[in-house]
Amino acid sequence: MVITKVVEWAPRVLAKSVSLAPAGLTCKVIEQFFRRLFAADSRAGAFDFLRGRWVAIAITDLGLNFVVTSRPQAAQHVLCVQPSASEVAVTMRVTWPVLLQLATQQVDPDTLFFRRKLMVTGDTELGLQLKNLLDTIEIKERMPAFAYQQLELLAEKSLT
Repeated sequence: MVITKVVEWAPRVLAKSVSLAPAGLTCKVIEQFFRRLFAADSRAGAFDFLRGRWVAIAITDLGLNFVVTSRPQAAQHVLCVQPSASEVAVTMRVTWPVLLQLATQQVDPDTLFFRRKLMVTGDTELGLQLKNLLDTIEIKERMPAFAYQQLELLAEKSLT
């Protein structure tokens, strides 16, 4: 029953944390997480198509909003996260449970899109390109097994 309590309280705790933390700090934490998780992909140039284009991500029930792009750094491109950008090419909106389902690949992003649980506005071609890239990345193989198992449990319980 512990996992049930975590599922019940996690969105509230995360939303409160997001509201209290400075947006710049939150973005730096997300940026470091993305850079570690997608390091090999960045080195391979997989995110180069984002260069100079901003993707806005909104996790609506957490009140978490940020933008992502790819920028040159040294001999490669790296993912950069900021609280906002003057021009956003595409915006993706999800809720915490939907994000968990996407991260653990329990539900196909297309299914969520057609059920209006994953909202994409703006340059849908860019959004589709990003979605297709993320579909090829096995998050399970990039996270410690225990952490991924807990993520899966959270995603499963969030469906009920």
